[in-house]
Amino acid sequence: SIPIGRGPRGAVARSCPERRPAPPVRSCSPPSMTDGAGGSVSSEESQEDLRDETNAVFGTPMFGRLGEDFLNDPDEGFGDGFSSAAATLSGASGKHLKDELEKYMQRGPRVSRIVEEQERYIKMWAGVEYGVAVVYDKPLSAMFNFFYDVLQFSSGRDKVCAFFQGFAKFASAEFSEPASEAHWMYRGIEDSLSDGRKVFRLFKEFREVYKVRRGINRFIEGVSQEGICSIPAACGFVDIFGHTASFFYYLFDNLLWAASVGIVRAKEMPKHGFWKNGVVMEHLGGLRSVKRRKNWASMWRLNFGIIANTLLLRRACSLCPPAHGFQGLDDPRLFHTIELLGMFANYSILWSKLGFSRLSHTRLGFLAVLPSGGGIWGQ
Repeated sequence: SIPIGRGPRGAVARSCPERRPAPPVRSCSPPSMTDGAGGSVSSEESQEDLRDETNAVFGTPMFGRLGEDFLNDPDEGFGDGFSSAAATLSGASGKHLKDELEKYMQRGPRVSRIVEEQERYIKMWAGVEYGVAVVYDKPLSAMFNFFYDVLQFSSGRDKVCAFFQGFAKFASAEFSEPASEAHWMYRGIEDSLSDGRKVFRLFKEFREVYKVRRGINRFIEGVSQEGICSIPAACGFVDIFGHTASFFYYLFDNLLWAASVGIVRAKEMPKHGFWKNGVVMEHLGGLRSVKRRKNWASMWRLNFGIIANTLLLRRACSLCPPAHGFQGLDDPRLFHTIELLGMFANYSILWSKLGFSRLSHTRLGFLAVLPSGGGIWGQ
């Protein structure tokens, strides 16, 4: 508290708690001001003092361009500079947001370049599709579709491998010198394809059981429809024995594959280190005996196959007289003729393997290509 007394202007001061005076509110153009002694101060002096204080505050580097704009034109205040420069994209660069946005919006060609790149890729892909349509769909589609249909089944892939195996045998004798690098390359291809084809024939003997039953049904239907001496009945009867021979052919072929990988012990396979045959090979007489049995089974199934196709060719000729002409690639007469040609070629190869004749590699390879090519066409 302070004592009671008179103030500068003669007012009576009362005793009251001491209060901190509020900060003065300054105005750009105050009507009047007082000095410390209670006297009045002229407007020119007050404006000059205010200008000095304003220059001292807004002239600092902290305000930057905002302070300069205010000091140059105090009546406009901060003006447009405050509204546009209050926030900038570049921080302390001083560029107005409006100007920077205009420059950023002028970068529109980048979007158009992206669209142009997309259109260029679309045109490029359309050119690729057009090239595929010109090359594949028109001249080569028939060949591609043919191989696609052939390679869908394991029997078709076996025929393709047999074709290249026969060609490799033929090329080793005709297209290379004896004991040359190319000669051994072709022989390696031949041996590799021969071993690989055994995988396609795994467990096919079980399928032959179904075909034997199918032959029995054909024989019964042929007898009931056309008699026991008819071609359908004879073909059914031949199918029974032909597929029985095929059953043993695939069984012996699977045994040879098992011996080649060591599942069945065979002393003729030195790479596995066996010095004697196992129970299976000992009972069958060894590896060479199994190969001979396999070739005889193949020979017998060829005999029955030749008989069946000859009968079917005779029936096709009777049903399709020469007056009707050629019926295209699906003509049954053409089909059975090609089948017989391949069977006779295989018969010659087996006759040589059994030791009844001697054929050169050139002739063996050529004869191997014929039945495999006919099988691919009939597939």
